[in-house]
Amino acid sequence: MSANGEASKPNGTATRKRRRWDSKPAAPPSAPPVAASSMDAAAKLKAQQAELIRRQIAKRLESLKLPVKLPNTATAAATAAATNGPPMSGFGARSARSAAGGVGGMGGSSRFSSLGGISSINAMAAKKWIPLKLDAKGRQIDEHGNVIKMGRETTATLKVNQKRLQQEQTKLSQPNKPQPNRQLKHLDPRITVAEKRSVNRRRKALSFIKQGKFTRKAQALRMEQISQQLRQDRVKGKGEASVMPTRPIQVGEVPETEWWDQKVLGVGKSYNDFNQDQVPKTVTIKVHHPVPLAPPCEEEPPGPRPLMLTKKERKKIRRISKLEKERERQDLVSAGLAPPKEPRLKLSNMMAILMDEAVSDPSAVEAKVRAQMAKRAQAHLEHNASRKLSKAAKSEKLRKKLQEDTTVKSHVTIYSTPDLSSKQIRFKIDANANQYNMTGIGVISDVCNVVVLEGGPKGTKKFKGIMLRRIKWQQNANAIDEDDEDEDDSDEEYEMETSSKQKAKLIWEGVQHQRKFLNFRFETCRSETAARKFFADRGLEHYWDQCLNEKFSKD
Repeated sequence: MSANGEASKPNGTATRKRRRWDSKPAAPPSAPPVAASSMDAAAKLKAQQAELIRRQIAKRLESLKLPVKLPNTATAAATAAATNGPPMSGFGARSARSAAGGVGGMGGSSRFSSLGGISSINAMAAKKWIPLKLDAKGRQIDEHGNVIKMGRETTATLKVNQKRLQQEQTKLSQPNKPQPNRQLKHLDPRITVAEKRSVNRRRKALSFIKQGKFTRKAQALRMEQISQQLRQDRVKGKGEASVMPTRPIQVGEVPETEWWDQKVLGVGKSYNDFNQDQVPKTVTIKVHHPVPLAPPCEEEPPGPRPLMLTKKERKKIRRISKLEKERERQDLVSAGLAPPKEPRLKLSNMMAILMDEAVSDPSAVEAKVRAQMAKRAQAHLEHNASRKLSKAAKSEKLRKKLQEDTTVKSHVTIYSTPDLSSKQIRFKIDANANQYNMTGIGVISDVCNVVVLEGGPKGTKKFKGIMLRRIKWQQNANAIDEDDEDEDDSDEEYEMETSSKQKAKLIWEGVQHQRKFLNFRFETCRSETAARKFFADRGLEHYWDQCLNEKFSKD
């Protein structure tokens, strides 16, 4: 073990003792004391070196003829030693020399170049410290008290602003475009060349013109022309225009005499000066009704048609209007202008609403609730009865619903029926034709029975179902054949044949320009010739021919 606490190895070398984790760190070894005489000798040696370097730099500056005065290193070193104590070694000495003379750092370097040292010395000599001065508002001012305007540099962070700055810089950097020479031989000076639009031109927003703007302008221009023409006619004294007043009568001003009576009374006279004996013969008790003339301006176009709303939109509008009415009622109740609404009492909620009263006298409360419920039911029935349509209103509503416009075109259907002798079948056809506003004719003959119907598309569609499905033609045939009892009726083939024949058939369906008949009725023709003549008188003989061809082709 050595005197410093270090363990010694067998060969005599000292090793560092291992330190525990909880022990204090060992103090660093202190430097051996240096004698004062050795420190003074080292400082003198470095001062001599610095003085030698200073002389070399001074000679170089004199040869270059630069007006730079170097400080005396011996004086600076003595001043530093007097103020800061004994000279320091290492980094402290170098920093002190650079602070005192400004050239100590350069002298210690063997790679010092003359030009580099000279340039650094010039920069140090030219540099001057300027104090910062502020006024009462915190603005920077110079030595004379003037405010220094500080330009703020804009730093764009968004890509849009960066692109704009780049475009402005490129625009400034581009030279001005040379103007075209107007003295060229083939250049027309009257033609101006439009310059290219700028890239950063702001696009204009869409400006829509409201409907009727120019129509109103034109109407105002026409009225102005008409009034100007009336003024000219009044000045010239043409016709009745000379009777019109010279100045317009203001609203609310009652004139002494009306302008149409001034011609009878005379100029400057009133109604008090009127004498009935002096009335001219042109004035009678008859009233003159002028011919109504059309206005001088055009009529305004009709407004837009109301938009057809869906069922969901109609429900929404009805719900919103109902909420608004309820809100208005609540406002009137809160203002004291209307009585509050009675609570809707039921047997299920009477204990929750009328708590104390229901507990004290439940029978009276129940009777009160039942009376209110009966009153509500009666009001509901009365409301429904008031909205219920009468018998005449129902029929009128149905008639309007089935009314169709057939002025442009009408649908025509031709049916071939098995038998029209039954009054029941004829009544069904006639009643439904009148109900659906159908016109036409039903021809009854021994050869073929034809029914022609004209009307709208709705009535045609409904009547087609009546003729082909709803009327039971087979029952009518069975009722006729009840009296005839034959043994051959049991044959199945005969029954199938007769059932297929006892049905109405649609011969033709189409559209024509206008109706050929005024109403629907039945016509009985004894022969085929009479039936064809009936259709030929109305120019419809092809209806009869088509039905005959269809019947004979099947037979």
